[in-house]
Amino acid sequence: MTTAVPIEIQQAIHDTTTACADELITASRAIHALAEIGFEEVESSRLLSGVIEQHGFRVERGISGMPTAFVARHGMAGPHVAFVCEYDALRGLGHACGHNLIATSSAGAGISLARSLTERGVDARVTIVGAPAEEGGGGKIPLCHDGLFDDCDAVLIFHPSDRTASVQYALACTHWEWTFRGKASHAAGHPDHGINALDAFVHAYNGVSLWRQQLRDDARVHGFIVEGGTAPNIIPELTRGEYLTRARDGEYLRTMNARFRAIFEAAARATGCELQLDEKETYLDLRSNAVLAERASIHLAAVGLEEDRVVAWERTGSTDVGDVSYAAPTLHPEFAIADEGIGPHTHAFREAALSPRGESAMLQAVEVLGRIGADVIFDADVRHAVRDAFLRQAQHRTEWTGSGE
Repeated sequence: MTTAVPIEIQQAIHDTTTACADELITASRAIHALAEIGFEEVESSRLLSGVIEQHGFRVERGISGMPTAFVARHGMAGPHVAFVCEYDALRGLGHACGHNLIATSSAGAGISLARSLTERGVDARVTIVGAPAEEGGGGKIPLCHDGLFDDCDAVLIFHPSDRTASVQYALACTHWEWTFRGKASHAAGHPDHGINALDAFVHAYNGVSLWRQQLRDDARVHGFIVEGGTAPNIIPELTRGEYLTRARDGEYLRTMNARFRAIFEAAARATGCELQLDEKETYLDLRSNAVLAERASIHLAAVGLEEDRVVAWERTGSTDVGDVSYAAPTLHPEFAIADEGIGPHTHAFREAALSPRGESAMLQAVEVLGRIGADVIFDADVRHAVRDAFLRQAQHRTEWTGSGE
């Protein structure tokens, strides 16, 4: 399928991107400096939604029970394309995942596409969604539960990376918080009076480490300890931390989560500690729409970007965009903002998200996402093919919605 929207539409998207470039870059730098973590992105959300509102969108803030979430709408009827913004930073690392660039690229793509529609009197809907807490918290999950994406013909969002590709892969993931409670005592004078909560975590940590040997290649489990004691001469009475379990598909994640829980429960029994193990949010695996990916490849080439060779499911993480991909046809392409090997969640990547190369990639993402959205709106054949691919995909997947459901 090589049908493209009229050249004048592509030119209009390019012209608007160019006209808004300084505004988008300024917003990106401000969000990078704010570095607000999940569900605390008060100023980032206010700034970004304000920029979008100035371009004629109707903005509703505090949606789905989340004060830093918003939805901005343009148009009342016709085909519907949504662009998703992320703007939360990583705890301790700031914008080392480049969400400042994600925020402004989706905003810019929505603004560019909406303006091209208005100038030509085209009936269609463009939505820009502000989704908090991607880095733990899953802000898109309540939005999905409230049906925000259900009538979308396409949902688009880019991700900065050390490579460029039309398709990104992401594992299903469960977030855990754990606490072991024991009993404090003098570590030298009365060690027999204590119940060692650090020993309980060591048991659990070793159990997880041994378990890894039997996991599938596509599965991951990893975490850290927040608190492990207060003084070397006190038997630790409390340890706590977090873990993530990940897998390519939800059914295998379900079996992993059962084993993970059993390992922690066994550690509590072995040491006499009390265990509090909270299963937090679960992200679904990301299912990229093949037709949207085809459009992305065309438009990446059109703006002068060459795709890198990507091995499916290699070097992948997790995202709550996966939940969106179960609700509507979704694409989450990657754009390189740094040399290969300088990946997200590093100090170097945080600096790349503020670099000229990062800002250039963000503006290219504006144009590519806007062009894909235009394909969906202006070309009924593309739109129908996108929907058909989404429905076929839904027939061959097992939805994972967490434990107890």
